[in-house]
Amino acid sequence: MKQILVLILSLFFIFSCRKDVILKLPTYQQKLVVEASIETGQPAFVLLSYSVPYFGNFDLSHPEQVYIQDGFVTLTDGTITDTLKKIIFPNIAIPFYIGSKITGIQGKTYTLKITVKNNTYTSVSTILNPTKLDSLYFKGEKDSLGLIWANFTEPFGVGDFYQWFAKRLTKDVFYVLPFNSSFDDKFIDGKSIHFAYNRGDNPYNVQATKDEIHPGDYSWGDTVVVKFCKIGRKEFEFWNTYYQNKSSNGNPFSAPSNIKSTFGNDLEVLGAFVAYSPSFDTLIIKKK
Repeated sequence: MKQILVLILSLFFIFSCRKDVILKLPTYQQKLVVEASIETGQPAFVLLSYSVPYFGNFDLSHPEQVYIQDGFVTLTDGTITDTLKKIIFPNIAIPFYIGSKITGIQGKTYTLKITVKNNTYTSVSTILNPTKLDSLYFKGEKDSLGLIWANFTEPFGVGDFYQWFAKRLTKDVFYVLPFNSSFDDKFIDGKSIHFAYNRGDNPYNVQATKDEIHPGDYSWGDTVVVKFCKIGRKEFEFWNTYYQNKSSNGNPFSAPSNIKSTFGNDLEVLGAFVAYSPSFDTLIIKKK
């Protein structure tokens, strides 16, 4: 009898404490997404798109629908103004806006203006003095597969910010950013360090990387060009907050991490204009 009574009381407390919770999601505000850069010896490249809601009916099988075809983009170095032209690369079907009059020069400051639907957004960035890696080497982790390692003596003086790109000759069309590709000198100022990066995903063909048996690894026979770049503080803050946000794996219920736009209006623009100061190193991975 006591057992039956305990069971009844338990069920009573369980069901009496249950409460339906209805979450009211805030109204989604679409943002302009900007991926823009200029580097030493190269014209400006700009990619424009719109953000899409996490909870929505956007067809992910047709990502080209979010890219902006009718933007107006200009770049100035204070003397020359360059109106960027829209170009669509073969096999990508994504419109890039590319400059023709201005190429990046070390020490110069550039102002990018983007006009979309009668709204204009501005960002400024400077190509700094480059910093070189000491050397590169390949360390096999799985027989013929492994990571690219770098020896780096960081210049003395706190306040330097870096970003790592790499591509395999004959295999990669663009330089690829591995996860957490940017870092600062807060804990390494003036020190000699060793660090490694994986290969990273091709942003224009992510599925191809996922289909590989060992995605992210380099292999014997690869010729890898590393582009090691110096960037500014606000440009680093964009990349740093971008990776913090990405580390949540798209979980909308994780701790929020706002991405800091270099356009100064996080409510309307998501993205950055980054002036890169690169140094290049080439590593031929030979079989031992």
